[in-house]
Amino acid sequence: MKTGWLIAALAALLMANPAATAADATPQALALAQRYMAATGGMYQTIEQQAYVAAGIMGDTPTSHARQHALQEAADQHRAELTALDGQVAALMAQTFTEAELTAAVTFLESPVGRAITEKKNAYFAALFARDRPALGFTPEENAALAAFDQTPEAISMKAKAPALLAQTLALSTPVQRTLRDSAKTIYCHETRKCTDGDNDFDQRSGPTLRE
Repeated sequence: MKTGWLIAALAALLMANPAATAADATPQALALAQRYMAATGGMYQTIEQQAYVAAGIMGDTPTSHARQHALQEAADQHRAELTALDGQVAALMAQTFTEAELTAAVTFLESPVGRAITEKKNAYFAALFARDRPALGFTPEENAALAAFDQTPEAISMKAKAPALLAQTLALSTPVQRTLRDSAKTIYCHETRKCTDGDNDFDQRSGPTLRE
């Protein structure tokens, strides 16, 4: 699948600068960035993707099921924190990307084909285990539209800017991720009555948080 621009966009969702504020961007750029976050599902969808990665590491086992269920429940409990993080990320995006770039991305995301692609992607990551997961496949029209957008100057420029922002990710996202990890562990321990040293090791290496 030609999803380069989507990968860059997901990276942008994780990028953050604690000093970024709405005042640093134009009102038009900030409004576009907020629409971008709404169209993609923001940090909540990123958490679902992390749950997918963690489930893949552990495999389709009862322990993995319990852990990923706990992470999803923790994300639901902390929607307010994730929403606040969305606002900060939108401010950073409005600083980083031009209005032309944001306009092009939002126009694509809000188009019928863009919405269809996003809905399929979100449904894929929402299912934590292989047997529940729908196939992630796009129609010829969707693939063509995605490939065409990937080649636009705006998409290429946004992708080029993404790596430079990655170093700022932990500064903003780590506190929220740590909160989610701690909540998920509490839920897991309560539901399974099992917390071992091995569990703690997993939390540090592959659990629902960015690497510290």
